[in-house]
Amino acid sequence: MRRWFGGCVLAVLAACLFGCSATGPRFSEVSQNLPSLGENEGRIYFYRDSILGMAVQPEVSVNGQVVGKSQPNGFFFIDRPAGTYRATARTEAEGSIDVVLRPKQTAYVQMSISMGFMVGHPAFQRVGESEGRSALPSLAYSGMGPVSTKAASTAPAAVTSDTTATATANSTPTAAPATATPVRQVAVAPNTEAPAVVAIPSPAPAIPPPATPSPAPTPSPAAPEATPFAKTPVNDLRLLLQPAR
Repeated sequence: MRRWFGGCVLAVLAACLFGCSATGPRFSEVSQNLPSLGENEGRIYFYRDSILGMAVQPEVSVNGQVVGKSQPNGFFFIDRPAGTYRATARTEAEGSIDVVLRPKQTAYVQMSISMGFMVGHPAFQRVGESEGRSALPSLAYSGMGPVSTKAASTAPAAVTSDTTATATANSTPTAAPATATPVRQVAVAPNTEAPAVVAIPSPAPAIPPPATPSPAPTPSPAAPEATPFAKTPVNDLRLLLQPAR
């Protein structure tokens, strides 16, 4: 009887623990896909790694805005510009903490539930980086925004169209240049079944025009003939007829 009762109690506790714990993806599954911080931003992790008061799961607000729930074995985070932020959670009492965030800083806040009169009281505690980092890997995400568990794509970059076109052009064999083929002319004879192949004689070679004869040389003027005796002047005749002295 005692064993049966003990087994029932353990089953109920296990069901409560499973039903009350955070059920999102584990930190180890999403840590590589979290967004990077801006130049003036910081990050605050809120986590709860205790099952004490597991049925009490108050909402957590930062500067009046709900950012997640305080669930057993759960975590969430916020990215904010550098500054001072107040985180609060309320049941029958209110717990709060002020966090001063510097650019590129990561802060860790541990959440818990302490004993109360009617309901557990929420509590916050700032912890060091080493303690916070060691507690996160086994916790499940319980935040308000979605997170991705897909690994970054490692596919090689696509080949540009210019490179593909160049490779295609290089791999395509170059066509041989077409060679002109002489065409035989066919004359079709009337009323015949098959065309008769008639060889067309090639035209006679052109006769070159006759050479233009060069002009005959112009004859030089003939020397003047001797003056006839009858036309010799009288004075000359007198001189010729004078007796020799």
